[in-house]
Amino acid sequence: MTFEPPHARSPHDAPPVDSGTAGNGRDGRLADVAALAAAAFDADAAAFATCDDGRVFLLAGAGLDNSTPGPLAHDHPIARGWERHAPLLVEPDLPADPRWRIRFLAAIALHSQSGRRLGTLAVCGADPRPAPTPAQLDTLARLGRIASNLLERHYAERQAVIVAQVGEQAREAVLIGDRGGNVIWHNRAAERLFGTPLERRPLSSLFPSGLQSDRAQAEAWLDAQTEDSRQLRIVALDGSLRLLDATRSIWRHGPDQGATLILHDVTEAANQRAQLDRLAHYDPLTGLPNRNGLLAALEAHPDWGVALIAIDRFKWINDGLGHSVGDRVLQAFASRLQTKTDAEVSLARVGGDVFAVACRDDRLAPSDDPEALVPAMIRLLEKTLHVSGHAVNADVSAGVALRADVHGEGDPLACADLALYRAKSAGGHQLCRYSPSMRADALARRDLDLDLRRAFAQGEFELHYQPQVDLRTGRICGAEALLRWRHPLRGMVPAGEFIELLTRSPLGAEVGAWVMQRACLDAAQWPDAETSVSINLFPAQLGEQLAAQVENALAAAGLPAERLELEITENIALTQDSAGAEALAQLRSRGVNLAFDDFGTGYASLSMLQRFRIDRVKIDRSFVSGMLDSSEDAAIVRWILMLARALGLRVVAEGVEQAAQAEWLHNHGCEEAQGYLYARALDAGTLLARLRDQQAETQHG
Repeated sequence: MTFEPPHARSPHDAPPVDSGTAGNGRDGRLADVAALAAAAFDADAAAFATCDDGRVFLLAGAGLDNSTPGPLAHDHPIARGWERHAPLLVEPDLPADPRWRIRFLAAIALHSQSGRRLGTLAVCGADPRPAPTPAQLDTLARLGRIASNLLERHYAERQAVIVAQVGEQAREAVLIGDRGGNVIWHNRAAERLFGTPLERRPLSSLFPSGLQSDRAQAEAWLDAQTEDSRQLRIVALDGSLRLLDATRSIWRHGPDQGATLILHDVTEAANQRAQLDRLAHYDPLTGLPNRNGLLAALEAHPDWGVALIAIDRFKWINDGLGHSVGDRVLQAFASRLQTKTDAEVSLARVGGDVFAVACRDDRLAPSDDPEALVPAMIRLLEKTLHVSGHAVNADVSAGVALRADVHGEGDPLACADLALYRAKSAGGHQLCRYSPSMRADALARRDLDLDLRRAFAQGEFELHYQPQVDLRTGRICGAEALLRWRHPLRGMVPAGEFIELLTRSPLGAEVGAWVMQRACLDAAQWPDAETSVSINLFPAQLGEQLAAQVENALAAAGLPAERLELEITENIALTQDSAGAEALAQLRSRGVNLAFDDFGTGYASLSMLQRFRIDRVKIDRSFVSGMLDSSEDAAIVRWILMLARALGLRVVAEGVEQAAQAEWLHNHGCEEAQGYLYARALDAGTLLARLRDQQAETQHG
């Protein structure tokens, strides 16, 4: 009996069941069944076939010229019989075909217990013959059931081998337990995780209940007989605590069943998430919660108020003592604040030098209790701190927003920030309590900022100049450039209404650059080559770009550097980093003069003289106005003049309005003055005309 020639098959034509477990291999059980079927029909041959991916394969046979497993041609009688899907197919007289020499065919379909079709048992004859007898068909059916069991077992064994191979190669640990919850199989990944031996060990013993986040739930989960997943903790073979994503599935085979656990180690991912979560909610320098952590606390306690506590002039500590010392100061302050907190108080670091305290209003800062939390914290922070060999004394400002004051205005943290802004604007070293008027002021500042940006874009700013007079000769020797705003509706806006906001705004950098260019161009037209122009710098200008900005303005105007003077105040100097100081030093080395404005009004005036190389100091108008009537003011002015002489600095007095003031200053060695006694601020054209008149008088004198 001839079937498909073996040499016609390709290497990819392997049958779906390994020939080592069916047919000629192993014990030849399928071949034996085929031989019994052929004998029952007194037929020439019998064969088993199955189908995979649309192709019919020979599995095993008896009485065949070639019983090697392999594919059958699509028009082979057995293949055509498979395609007809009949449970029983009898063909007593098939057309003759020299390729097959099959004229008789009786085939029965083979199914698994679940109804899945496994194959076909076919009895073949070379000659036509009568239809099979009932006894023959019954025998064929019995043999078919035997073959079905054999095939199902072969498929199961093969599937088990594949599953075992996949399980062994899996990176995840796999544990299979029986009905009693004992391990009956595991892969190598499980051995690496738990060690050996694992067989017969209770699954629950591998997951100590004391390590689980919910002990009772974990124990119940391990005993359950449903599909589910959860996280479990173990102590691994190397002694480390590991977090596992555990997926449980239930297996059943006949009367037996159990659970399969697939364990994915997520320890590193969990640690990374925890680290990211900590970074998102905690300050790495102090270990305190950050702004996100504070917001979470406020969300959990909607009745809490907030206080913001900031270190005044902390930038001076950073720049003067170094950032490493500044960091240790912040850490020490955080430690001090923590001594005043408990479970009912949330402490956070929400900015560079800003700490936040949140708790109930009655503990935070009631006005009638000097021992309330925030005042006590302020006193603690202002005590001398010794860090890295330095004694640090810091003033502190605070803004408090009690929940009772916030009402329906929203975020108490934003309200506390407004109160802190008020405390800082008032000079610092203050505690301010939030009131609704602060929000109105903030809205007004926002509107003013928008109006200033519009005004700058539309060219509404102009420069006026206040002359500076030589007290010995009475001649104008210089002029201070003053920014003015000519509003299209309001007319000339008082400087006090917008200069402070520009000082705090990033817009100050753009406006300051324009002032630099305009003032240099105006000064270049002045007839006296020795008349200088003084320009007040905005904080936003002090940086690496300042030197180039000034040099470009001088070059564009053709103005010598010696005729330009840059004025800085103590507040500006204290907020600048080393880049600003380096830019000023660079400009001074090229001939630009530096002046210290409002000298004597701040506690750091002397230290600023050490930090910046200054050419001139300006005596603040507050001392000048009171020096004739106040011995204290007079003493301060005399002290400034003596200090300037000792350091080789020139001095100009501001706010001179009386001849007696000018005479007193001249008699005590002051060289220059400015004020209403000589002139109010003049527009550029008026000043130019006055300087030309002065030059003409000199030439004709």
